[in-house]
Amino acid sequence: MECPRCNSHHIRKNGKQRGKQNYICADCGRQFIEYHNHKGYSDEIKRECLEMYVNGSGFRAIERVKKVHHTTVIYWVK
Repeated sequence: MECPRCNSHHIRKNGKQRGKQNYICADCGRQFIEYHNHKGYSDEIKRECLEMYVNGSGFRAIERVKKVHHTTVIYWVK
């Protein structure tokens, strides 16, 4: 495991929060959970949503079809 900020391997456990193990980097002090990279939507879903927007679909229509909240799509467009 490595720190998402400085890529150091000098990591210590730092308690638990909401049932997930927290870790802290001994070099830079960044606190994180083990699977910090596994959040969010895939690039394919983002591309499809943006393509639908460019082709004239509304934000709420994209939300209904792709099951992605309309404010998330608005953020991607910005």
